[in-house]
Amino acid sequence: MAIEYKDYYAVLGVKKGAPIEEIKQAYRRLAKQHHPDLHADRDKARAGEKFKEINEAYEVLSDPEKRAKYDQIGPGWEAGAEHAPPPRARARRYEFRTSEGVESISGFSDFFEALFGAGVQGFERVDEFEAPRKGRDAEAEMPLTLEEAVRGGENKLTIRGESSREKTITAHLPKNIRDGMKLRLRGQAGTPSRGGQPGDLFLRIKLLPHPLFKVSDDDLETTVTVMPWEAALGAEIAVPTLEGPIHIRVPAGTHAGRRFRIAGKGLGKEGGSRGDLYAVVRIDIPEKTGKRLEGLYREMREAGS
Repeated sequence: MAIEYKDYYAVLGVKKGAPIEEIKQAYRRLAKQHHPDLHADRDKARAGEKFKEINEAYEVLSDPEKRAKYDQIGPGWEAGAEHAPPPRARARRYEFRTSEGVESISGFSDFFEALFGAGVQGFERVDEFEAPRKGRDAEAEMPLTLEEAVRGGENKLTIRGESSREKTITAHLPKNIRDGMKLRLRGQAGTPSRGGQPGDLFLRIKLLPHPLFKVSDDDLETTVTVMPWEAALGAEIAVPTLEGPIHIRVPAGTHAGRRFRIAGKGLGKEGGSRGDLYAVVRIDIPEKTGKRLEGLYREMREAGS
């Protein structure tokens, strides 16, 4: 049975007589391009065969003794002739990863074995062109006050890297930041290997408790204290917001627990708008009451009975 001649120079895309450095450069470029680990699972088998062919061509053309023997033959060679294998002619095995595990391709072509007798000498692993590996991803917690969250923009954070050294990074906070949200900072984590990309840093947002506000989705809630006469007669009162206090008017006859909605003073929402702030009325009395105030309370009691 005739064995197909292989043009190793064509496989690597170089001319016959090309210097060894040109052959090495062509091999590195093609081996990286066709490495099975860099292809989707459906294309790995085809890439693996091409990868094996490239390595076979390099095995011959990078070795002066094998190359000299190969150059003596041509497409009209007789496969039936005897060929004594030169030293170090060894079959090889290449492994690549798929979603179902590790696959392998091994050995050389019939042409190679007929010319060099490689198939009888066992296998060795080739790792020179392992696929580039991305650095490890990392996760860190980023505590924020509600004021920082609603302000958004750039925020600096100091983290400890792989070598236990601290580094300061800058994160751009979206306007709709929320507790538990994760922000992805590309290339801010683990160091890559073999020319891969750095790992990504995932920042997990932790909104800190606030002494004045409760968070409810996009909205905030705060408590405002109103004196009895203010609730009865109406008054202008101060309401805290994340940007500072504002004043609203409470009408006469306001009861405890009444909620006043202040639009656009809550947390940021996607699209640039903001939630609302709800001020909940709590009616209180002064800690100290003089005779005049006590007298007024008695009059109120009698008037209301």
